[in-house]
Amino acid sequence: MKAAVDEACGGPVVSCADILAVAARDSVAMLGGPWWQVRLGRRDSTRASKDDAQAYLPSPFIDISNITESFINQRLDINDLVVLSGAHTLGYAQCAIFRSRIYSDTNIDPTFAQPSVVLPAPSEQRIRP
Repeated sequence: MKAAVDEACGGPVVSCADILAVAARDSVAMLGGPWWQVRLGRRDSTRASKDDAQAYLPSPFIDISNITESFINQRLDINDLVVLSGAHTLGYAQCAIFRSRIYSDTNIDPTFAQPSVVLPAPSEQRIRP
């Protein structure tokens, strides 16, 4: 996407970070969610850190109490948690990562684990008990 924008604009004029922010906003809006003004001017990182990612990004295997604590430690709140979790469902979620929690955790409303419709997944994995 960045290459196409750079080509159309005759050179690098926008960061990958800004493109991602605008794409995320537009994805939410196209699915019926709110639209908001995105402040532009982000700079792309000059380095990526696997250690920082592992230290600060929550694992997909932790429970809701720990993921909430992880968000709070990053100065994010429960609304941020819901929005980011919802945004991740726009992509492909691997059922194997969360299936056991849906059907085993005791702090989840049991009616959540009873889908009214089971849609085919992109692979043979499906959400089923």
